[in-house]
Amino acid sequence: TLPAVGAKPALNESAQEREELAGGLRHIFDSMDADRNGVLAQWEVLPKISQDSPWRRHLLWIMEGMRLTPEECKRIFSLVDANGSGDIDFWEFARGADRLGGHVRDRAKKAVRQFAKGEPAMQLPDTQVGETCSIDDSEPCALESLPQGVPSLVFPGSPSRCLMAQNELYAFRVYPGAADKLYIDFEGGGACINEFTTLNYTLCKTNIAQHPSAGIYNKSDARNPFKDYTIVTVVYCSGDMHMGDVARTYGHVVQRGYANTWMTVMWARANMAPKLESLVIGGCSAGSLAAQIWSPRLLEMFTYSHAAVIADSYLDLFPGSTQQHLLIGFGVCGTPLLYDEFRARCWAANLTVHDIFEDAMDRFPSVTFAQINSKNDQTQFFFHQAVAWTTGVYPSINNGSDYLAAANLRLRSYIRHPNYMSYLVNGQQHCFTPAADFYTVAAGGDASYCPEGGKGDECREALRRLQSGHPLLVDWVRSLLSSKLDRRAECAGRMLKRADWFGGGSVEYCDEAQAAVQLWAGANTAPLFVGGGAAATAFVACAVAGGAVVAASAFALSNWHRSPTSRRPPQQRWAACGTSEEEVVHLLLA
Repeated sequence: TLPAVGAKPALNESAQEREELAGGLRHIFDSMDADRNGVLAQWEVLPKISQDSPWRRHLLWIMEGMRLTPEECKRIFSLVDANGSGDIDFWEFARGADRLGGHVRDRAKKAVRQFAKGEPAMQLPDTQVGETCSIDDSEPCALESLPQGVPSLVFPGSPSRCLMAQNELYAFRVYPGAADKLYIDFEGGGACINEFTTLNYTLCKTNIAQHPSAGIYNKSDARNPFKDYTIVTVVYCSGDMHMGDVARTYGHVVQRGYANTWMTVMWARANMAPKLESLVIGGCSAGSLAAQIWSPRLLEMFTYSHAAVIADSYLDLFPGSTQQHLLIGFGVCGTPLLYDEFRARCWAANLTVHDIFEDAMDRFPSVTFAQINSKNDQTQFFFHQAVAWTTGVYPSINNGSDYLAAANLRLRSYIRHPNYMSYLVNGQQHCFTPAADFYTVAAGGDASYCPEGGKGDECREALRRLQSGHPLLVDWVRSLLSSKLDRRAECAGRMLKRADWFGGGSVEYCDEAQAAVQLWAGANTAPLFVGGGAAATAFVACAVAGGAVVAASAFALSNWHRSPTSRRPPQQRWAACGTSEEEVVHLLLA
């Protein structure tokens, strides 16, 4: 039977199943042993897995499209050759197979059964296959050497790694494009914050997954704003939101998200043009948090004509002070990722992702900072609950209404910054930029989810009315690249004051105060929210005596917007009462 190398890989496998797998592996081993001497030499193995053959097709399927180079095949051979003899016996062969974990293990078991039965090899379509390259002293894996039209996995070597000991090999992914247009995308995939969420109920990606091919990664779609960009994906398998540097005391778990990101970014810096026409820093889910916390360092590292940060589907809405302690636990406080003033606060459990993100908005006023979120994101809600219950803290978000209220409070803080943009989508979806509906969704939702028949027609008509005046998400994102947005944020729905947010458990309203801020955001801005309900009314303190605000004047914003004087720049509009635009925004959101 299969030699056990720990409890984790054998979970949910009966003794009978392991015996069947051992028989399948023996059949594969004997089939590869050409000279029948009981061991496998390189000449027997490498040609079979490095050239087109049923063996290679099986391996491609198991590795989810990772086409191994001959050099990678040699490296795997040497890893399986545990005693360094130059040959692999069956014990080493079976032990190497048993080290596979997670969904890769499940795919390997299926492939073994297929082969043992003499059935055709499992095979992936060409669109799901990528190349590989390993960086060493003689091979830099330069951008110009990577094949065009397909992604490549680039293995940077130590100290990069995935968190599990049985599958620690790390690589970042490159989709080649123009050398002066760079999209650094942080892959999402949960978080492993303690022993329970890592070993008992794994809540994060632990190995390199199949490359995405939808959304921003679909370079064959003419609507893609990034079709000619070089996209460098910081692959996620560290479970630490791409920022950790810690060896855990359980399960031989090591989290090196900081090193993985640093080595990825250093490759991009060495291979892209000295000055970029466009730099985009993005990410979804855990990658969204990474984009937020890494953005100031990355914006310092590159020279560019235009830059944007697009954080997709994660606001740092953690329960209690768990976020501050997670940063300590991940080892973030000791990394060069943080500025000195933030490092001290980090160690004192007084630092959050939104502290760093807002500071970045101030440090880089010419850079566009944007976020995309669903109003009822079930994944963000789930992780808030998971962090709470696995750390002994009571959750503060217990339903969709709680989540949207917390999200709006965070957005109110962000929208004080004139270079911040927001796109809120009705619904529960988590992550848009790597998804196919990146091209079809708008603020009111996605009509493709409407059912067939009469109810579907009603659904589509309701969405059409709700979407009126709102751009598709893909068009909004395209506008971020040129800073030519008509308004600073998008939201479709009834506008409510904060006191009414929780009425009836609504998860489709828009915040009236954020709507009002948009009217003072620039000389040519339009109202932010277009949807059901009356136009917002704001009360702005505006009269000066000795430099102090002493009286209040009420403006009906619907009438104000139609007034010719409202077209004057905000500095002129408020100069008469000595109040700056920043002070007005503060008063509106107070």
